[in-house]
Amino acid sequence: MNGRERLMRTLRGGRADRVPIAPFLYYNAVYEMFDHVPEIDTFFDPPEFDVIEKFVEYCDRFGFDVLHSLGTVWDFWAARCTQADGTIMQARDGWDVAVSDEQRGDDMRRTVVFTTPGGQLRLVEVYQRTSKYLIVCAPEEYLIKTPADLDLLQRYMAPPDAMDLSLVSRARVATGERGLVATCANGAFNQAAVFRNVEELMTDPFIDDGFYRALMEFLVAGVIRRNQLFVDSGADVVEIAGNLAGSTVGPAFFRDHVMAYENRIIAALHAAGVPVIYHNCGTASRVMHLYNDMDIDCLGYLAAPPYGDVDLDEALRVLRPGMALRGNIDQVDFMVKSTPDQVRERVRELLDKTRQRGNLVLSTTDFFFDGTPYANIDAFAAAGRDFGSFA
Repeated sequence: MNGRERLMRTLRGGRADRVPIAPFLYYNAVYEMFDHVPEIDTFFDPPEFDVIEKFVEYCDRFGFDVLHSLGTVWDFWAARCTQADGTIMQARDGWDVAVSDEQRGDDMRRTVVFTTPGGQLRLVEVYQRTSKYLIVCAPEEYLIKTPADLDLLQRYMAPPDAMDLSLVSRARVATGERGLVATCANGAFNQAAVFRNVEELMTDPFIDDGFYRALMEFLVAGVIRRNQLFVDSGADVVEIAGNLAGSTVGPAFFRDHVMAYENRIIAALHAAGVPVIYHNCGTASRVMHLYNDMDIDCLGYLAAPPYGDVDLDEALRVLRPGMALRGNIDQVDFMVKSTPDQVRERVRELLDKTRQRGNLVLSTTDFFFDGTPYANIDAFAAAGRDFGSFA
């Protein structure tokens, strides 16, 4: 089997010739391999470096089956970071954009003011270079603070159709038969947390349920449309981020205020003919049983303490057998500090535990950190090939 066949069969509930080896990868790993130092405003698509093609080269170096996560449009419909060419940043009729940046060494504070005929919206984000190859951002002031802000967004914000989808189509060409384009998107609660503080979202249903439902309906409709555009442009799989609605929100909140919205997003993707990976790289133990009531094709990333709260044996007992799994090997400490022999043994143990299930995608619990020894990544991939056969 080639990587495309192996991954698709596993995600569709079948058993491939061996376990697919497809860790979740982010930009920093590719930039580190090729020593490209990214800039803030071009982090996702630097003009002088083809990160889409280099992602595949990175996978080839270690013998991974390609799940191309960089074939994603990181505009405001997807991520907290507002890039200068994102759809929400474009001036147009009824929507004027003013951006001011305050440089702080290698970091930056960006203030964006949107002026509409009905009033102004304000967003503040802080960008930080956490390593030579990784830039992250976090909101300092969210866009939606009041119901009036939501009203302005509903009236004036550009639909997802305004996106440039070339990253997705480029990833499809670069990936070929080596694997699948796994475009990243947000689930309902994660999408809401782009626009509004999480703590407020957790109280909104009890303070003003009508506002909460209006917010979720507006954003879910945009996510569904956005995902369809991804599929039309070449996405083979869509990875839905659901990590913010994990154990922290609790099972009752998840069941009553999140799950139905997630199911609508998933159902729309299945209607479009693509499988869904549900991305929870943090805590999941308290809501994990509810995932059985969602038509998830694959659950990632089974993060164990201290960075998550999932016990693998409990997950294998609770989660329905037809749901593929991805992850469970820590990349924060273990992959950085262990020896290659220890990595090899840990992969062997994981594959032995999941062999009967037959639908694991071998992965870490999130993306490799800078400085992860290549000897350990080699050991990870080699163990997958050596111990992952179903023959």
